[in-house]
Amino acid sequence: MSTLGEFMTRDPFTLPASAKLLDALTFMREKTVRHIPIVDDAGKLVGVVTDRDVKRATPTALLRKRDEWEQVVNETPLERVMSRDPITGTPETPIKDVFLTFVEEKIGCMLVVDGQGALIGICTSPDLFRAALQLIP
Repeated sequence: MSTLGEFMTRDPFTLPASAKLLDALTFMREKTVRHIPIVDDAGKLVGVVTDRDVKRATPTALLRKRDEWEQVVNETPLERVMSRDPITGTPETPIKDVFLTFVEEKIGCMLVVDGQGALIGICTSPDLFRAALQLIP
C-alpha cells in the first residue's frame, strides 16, 4: 500500500513564528507556495500559515494609507496569524487516508512529522494529484 512518505515533499521551506507577515508575503511569492510550515528553533512543528491566513491578516492597500499597510505587514508576527494545530501525518500514513483527510477536512496541505513532532515533509494538492496519477491503472 502506498504511503504519505512516498509522495510528500521532503524538507519544505519553513519560517519561525517570530517572522513577520511581510516575510510570509515575500516568501510565498518567491517560492511560489501557498503553505508555510512554522517551526521552532529545534525544527519542531508549531503551526502553519496559509495564503488565506496571510490575505485575511493583511489590510487592503486600497483602503489604507501606505504607511499603515507597511506597519501592519512589518510588525505582525506569524504567531498571531498561524494555525496552531495543523493536521499532520507520518511517513507511514496510508495515502488513501491522506486523500480522505483532504476531502473530509477541506485542507490544502498535510504536514508530515516524525515521532518527536519534527517537521520532515509536506503534502499538498499537487503531491496528491501526482500520487493519483501513479495509482490509477
